[in-house]
Amino acid sequence: MKKLTIIWDFDGTLLPIEPFDSEQSLLNHRMTRPDHPFAWFKKGYAKAIIYADQREWLRKGFKKSYIRLLKGTPASALDEVCRDLAEKISTADRNSLWQLKNDGYDMMVLSCGTADLSERVLKFAGLSDCFSLIEGNRFQFAEDRIVGMQLQLPDPDDKLKRVKLLKLSPERTIIVGDGYTDLPLFKWSSIPVMIDRTGKKKKRFTSHNFYFITSIPEIMNVVGDAEN
Repeated sequence: MKKLTIIWDFDGTLLPIEPFDSEQSLLNHRMTRPDHPFAWFKKGYAKAIIYADQREWLRKGFKKSYIRLLKGTPASALDEVCRDLAEKISTADRNSLWQLKNDGYDMMVLSCGTADLSERVLKFAGLSDCFSLIEGNRFQFAEDRIVGMQLQLPDPDDKLKRVKLLKLSPERTIIVGDGYTDLPLFKWSSIPVMIDRTGKKKKRFTSHNFYFITSIPEIMNVVGDAEN
């Protein structure tokens, strides 16, 4: 029988949020950039957007403000941010992902975040080759500066639509995520796995039939159970 497919979310799942996710980190970097810092009122707006996004208040509305604030940002800023973010992925996490890859599991990343950031973080962490597919929303560039965004997976339901286009079986697909953007996929999959590093989400989603893990290496137990 073919090995299970494992679909990962990115921010909060593969990348721990300490304290910002990748998009918030890029915004924070941009507003404090020493060669071209934001004016005080724009910096205040950016801080408010980050704060609201951390609390899941904006959801769909976040991307509009995110792109407006990032327009004109040089492409080089992405590498500067992502190189640092890659350090947040621990050696134990990297080893587990490589073990899954070497054991023959097909792994993909589907994120409602920014694929340009996910790809760079995974590249700097030495993990790009672990994944057959990395998808999300992508920046549009002109003269090496951000000018907009192509929204490919802006909403949680878009991730489910993408999975269905891939013709994957819910009985043979593990979904690993950390929050509301993963809920449609969790409901679809027979093997939904929520990563809960603090223990708070287990209380919040106690009525759901999820596997709960506190770190990426614990996925090995879930995979073992699902294969048996």
